[in-house]
Amino acid sequence: MSSSKLHCIIDCSGSMAEYGKPMLLVNLLRYIRQFTKQHSQSAHYFSWQKDIAEVNWPAEADVQLLTTEGSSDVAALCSWTEANPEATLLVLTDGYFRLNAEQRYQLTQLDNLYIVGMGGDADLLQLNTLSQYSYRAEQLDHVLHTIWRPKTAAVGPASRVELAGILVEDEPDDEW
Repeated sequence: MSSSKLHCIIDCSGSMAEYGKPMLLVNLLRYIRQFTKQHSQSAHYFSWQKDIAEVNWPAEADVQLLTTEGSSDVAALCSWTEANPEATLLVLTDGYFRLNAEQRYQLTQLDNLYIVGMGGDADLLQLNTLSQYSYRAEQLDHVLHTIWRPKTAAVGPASRVELAGILVEDEPDDEW
């Protein structure tokens, strides 16, 4: 990740008020705050409904429930991502929103979009089509470690021929 700043976008549509999602959301946000503090990282929080607006909780105060009603506007999310192309996004949503083909294409092109499906009724089929980094809520710890994992990875052999050259030749059997 080029920046150590995480932009956490919280779906505040009416469907996020159902089936225990409000308390799940509060607990996930508490965890994100603890994780970022322990790992010396930074997170900014935004509510997503008709538009995307920053939410500021004092550091010493607990996370507050956000008002959930209506539907979340995908056009607002797409506009926000265009205005903030370098931002690493963690979207907490149940996936119950409508998007057109252009919006779907725009979101799928983002390399920095991480989605956490909220609740047992989350539309994971839709969320999985939007990002290769789409997870269930119980995988939040893995998501956060993935976001801040160094992007340098060991490169394996490009072909079987290269792999054969790497393998160690059999040593003579020493009767063990």
